[in-house]
Amino acid sequence: MVRPMIKSMTGFGSATGEICGYSCRLEIKTLNARFKEFILRSPHLLTQLEESLKKQIGLRVHRGRVELWITVEEDARSRGLATLNMELAEDVYKKLLTLKERLGLEEPVTLQHLLPFNVISLDKSFETSPAGNDELLAGVRELNQTALSQLMDMRESEGRQLHEDLQSRLDSMAQWLEELKKLAANLPAAATKRYQARLEELAETIIDPSRLTQEAAIMAERIDVTEEMTRFGSHIQGFRALLDADGPVGRRLEFMLQEMNREVNTMGSKCQAKSIIDLVLKLKAELEKIREQSLNIE
Repeated sequence: MVRPMIKSMTGFGSATGEICGYSCRLEIKTLNARFKEFILRSPHLLTQLEESLKKQIGLRVHRGRVELWITVEEDARSRGLATLNMELAEDVYKKLLTLKERLGLEEPVTLQHLLPFNVISLDKSFETSPAGNDELLAGVRELNQTALSQLMDMRESEGRQLHEDLQSRLDSMAQWLEELKKLAANLPAAATKRYQARLEELAETIIDPSRLTQEAAIMAERIDVTEEMTRFGSHIQGFRALLDADGPVGRRLEFMLQEMNREVNTMGSKCQAKSIIDLVLKLKAELEKIREQSLNIE
C-alpha cells in the first residue's frame, strides 16, 4: 500500500499526437494559488472542450492555478494544395455553352465563369473546419490525460522532497523545544531568588517568608510557559500527521503554522532570559522557513 504524501502545487506536463490529420500539442502548467483557478488557451473551435478538460483535471488537481495550452496544426503530410473536380467542371462548362446558345450571347465561356461553381477547392484550415468530430475531441481528451499523468508525477516528486525537508525542520524544532523545557523548569526558582534579592535591597530588611512565597508564586505563574510548550509540541505532532494525510492539506498547514507562531510569541513575551530568547528566535526563524515551503503544498 502506497503511503499518502503531500503534493506540490507546481508542475508541468505535456503530450503530442496526430489526430484526424492534425498535429496536436497539449501542455498543462500548475502554479501556487490560494484557491483553484483554471485558464484554457486553445483554438476557438476547441473551447467546447473546456468543461470536459476542466473536470478531468479537477479530479486530480484540487488547489492552485492551472494553465492549459492546446495548439493544433495541420499535418504537412496530409495537406493538399488544391482539388480539381473535373467532372463538375465539364458539366458546368457544357451547361454554360447551352445557356449561351439559347440566349444568343456573344461572350465566350471562360475559366472565370467556372470558378464560382467550386470546381477547384482548397483544404480548409483547422480554424475554419468543423470541430465537432468525435474522434478529434476524444483524441484531445486522451492527450490531456497523458499530460495530466506527467504533471502529477512531477507534483508528487516535489511533494516527497518537501515532505523530507519539512520533517527535518520539525525534528530540529522538537529538539529545541526539549531544550526550552529544561531551561523553563529553572525559571521560577531563579525568578524567586532575584525577586527576594531585589526586595531586600529596597527594604534593607528581611522580607516575611509568607509574603515572599506569595509574591514568588504570582511571578512564577506569570512566567510559566508550560501550557505554551505543551501546545507547541502537540502542534508539531499534528503538523507531522498532516504531512502524511491523504488529500489537500495546504490550508490546514497554514492555520497550524499561525497557531505555532502564536505560542512561540507568547513564550518569548513571558520569558526574558537570554538563553530562552535565543531558542525562541531560532523557533521563529524555522517557522518562517516552513511557512515559505508550505505555500507550495496543495
